[in-house]
Amino acid sequence: MEFIPVDDENSDQAIAILSAAFHDDPVINWCCCHPASMTAFFQFTLPVFTRHKLTYLDSQARGCASWLGPNEKPTSPITFTGIRQVFGIAGFTGLYRMLLGANTTERYHPKTPHYYLFAIGVTPDSKGKGIGTRLISHMLQRCDAEGMPAYLENSKQENLTFYTGHGFTVKEQVRFAPSAPPLWLMWREPN
Repeated sequence: MEFIPVDDENSDQAIAILSAAFHDDPVINWCCCHPASMTAFFQFTLPVFTRHKLTYLDSQARGCASWLGPNEKPTSPITFTGIRQVFGIAGFTGLYRMLLGANTTERYHPKTPHYYLFAIGVTPDSKGKGIGTRLISHMLQRCDAEGMPAYLENSKQENLTFYTGHGFTVKEQVRFAPSAPPLWLMWREPN
């Protein structure tokens, strides 16, 4: 399978794929107060990751994965403009919840160098066809070749099997608040 880097020319495709894949995501829905669409969320967050050149589509634009490398830190999208965008997505409650979520994930984020999987998803009609496996394996092979661990925050219980099948283990389960759904923090040692 061939992979195409995401840049300004095809970022709309990546946003559309991830928006469809995450439409029922419990954590993002809680943070954003159940928006009608995830598009605004990914328009706000994905550019933070694409500038690091580890976001890619499969060659037929059926799936997308977005990573950060071991020595890369995302720049915070929480700027004055970013705050206005978040407020437009989710109002005051959503702004508070997104800031709470960002603070919590930052506090638990490992300090050891690693590759970080921000998001991975496939179009609804591509589920169960092995595209997600090929997308994640693309970078996990790199992790193994470099002897580098990988980390992710999984927000859906039904995805635990997918990630454990690729060598990740749950290190901790957290919630942003008592009313928030769980988030599983997962780690993978290189093979």
